[in-house]
Amino acid sequence: MPSSKPTLKDIAALAGVSTLTVYKAIHGKPGISDHTRDHILQIAQELQYTVNPIASRLKKGTLTFAIVLPMPPHGTDQFFRKIWECIDHAEKMMVDYNVVLERLPCTRSSNNQVPIFESLLQRNDIHGVITYCWDDTTLNPYFEKLLARGVPVVTVDSDAVNSCRVGCVRASGKRTGKLAAELLCKLLPCSGRVILMSGNQQLKLLRDNSQGFREYIITHRPDLAILDISNACGNCSLEETLLHELKVHSDIIGVYCNSASNVMPMCNVLEAAHLSKPIVAIGSDVFDEIVPYLENGTVTATIWQAPELQSKNAVWMLYEYVSNQTIDQDVRYVPLGIVMKNNYMDYL
Repeated sequence: MPSSKPTLKDIAALAGVSTLTVYKAIHGKPGISDHTRDHILQIAQELQYTVNPIASRLKKGTLTFAIVLPMPPHGTDQFFRKIWECIDHAEKMMVDYNVVLERLPCTRSSNNQVPIFESLLQRNDIHGVITYCWDDTTLNPYFEKLLARGVPVVTVDSDAVNSCRVGCVRASGKRTGKLAAELLCKLLPCSGRVILMSGNQQLKLLRDNSQGFREYIITHRPDLAILDISNACGNCSLEETLLHELKVHSDIIGVYCNSASNVMPMCNVLEAAHLSKPIVAIGSDVFDEIVPYLENGTVTATIWQAPELQSKNAVWMLYEYVSNQTIDQDVRYVPLGIVMKNNYMDYL
């Protein structure tokens, strides 16, 4: 028997069912057998489980979660497209919990998010927020003000440093970078130079990713020199910078792009460069547009960081917190996957 206040998860574990089934049994929802309902209610009684006030309110009303995430133009930024697709799935998942998701899309900038958060502070009908952080600290004051009003925030993918957000669902940046480096090392038998397309270094997630990549290379393959190209390329675009480096350095044998939004620029440059020898290229995440480049060998592999799971799990984490359930970890990591030509369909 749990020593702390029992939760739906505790009852589900003892009953051998899902938390959704437990919720249906306790709140009289249809969709389960009388035998299962009686079994669950018996366990709940033994654990002295009591329904918290917020959960009780769900019988009469709804909870509204604001979704403040980047909405890219059609055909661009495949990572956030996946995130939004699964917000749609999550909304269907939460119907039985009387949770609605209010979409408040933003652009790729903290400056655009600030007015949205200002408006949220003026409302009394928002019970939680899910968002993405474009840098370490800009949104932190708004998280504090919202939490003071009883409105918790959960972040997706990119977290806020030293903030009062109640949770985050993301891939481990450092572990992702090390995985990409390990794969690259195994695919590169000879010495040479590798390019790290390190993305937006204002994001701790990508800084951690780059650090993990460098640490692995330095430790296991010191014969590989790392050439770092971030999104801040001065007067040149990322594509122009990458093309320039490929032309200047004839010893480049590999490239790792750690941001899904930069994968297509990488692919375009590698095809346009007409290189005399093949380069091992590793991308990030899996989406329809990358398939031709996996098929023709331009991209050797890509690291799946489960955007589909990130947004769905963030919604569930926020619900757990708002309904006064125990959150065992404030950061929940999604699984990683190595995707190549012969298994990309499993991830699409």
